[in-house]
Amino acid sequence: MKVDSPLAMEFSFRRILDPSVELQETLWKNLQSESMKRLANPTLEEVTSLAILAENESTDPLDARKENLAAGLLALVYFGGMNLQCLWVDPRRQGQGLGSRMLQSAEDEARNLGCNIIWGHTFAFQARGFYEKAGYEVFGELPDYPPGHGCVFMKKDL
Repeated sequence: MKVDSPLAMEFSFRRILDPSVELQETLWKNLQSESMKRLANPTLEEVTSLAILAENESTDPLDARKENLAAGLLALVYFGGMNLQCLWVDPRRQGQGLGSRMLQSAEDEARNLGCNIIWGHTFAFQARGFYEKAGYEVFGELPDYPPGHGCVFMKKDL
């Protein structure tokens, strides 16, 4: 697709669905590099990725599960905060406190890494009550996203 702006006349634009991990890493590293230059604050660390996993330790040979992953959390740590990207608990394990322990583990790790805030988003059909029970508060909303539901952005000061 060509753009008729004088500033963009030399460029063509390409849309890539499901870009490679390498391309995503390149774009994020470029953005991070420029952001760090503008902040000019050496105490703000670079982006760190974090994964916390809860794995089934069963050694029962009759346990037919192919996967031993019971829950997982992904987060990014940057600028003195932790951004929760994903918190998943196997539906068979929900209601057993696993998600709460996983979230507490992430909060502990955030503190260890010097973070003073943790935030993320959830949808109306997911876990708003779970996060509120853990002390998170809503700081933004996208009503009717996805259609018929809603998205809330939640945070907790550490």
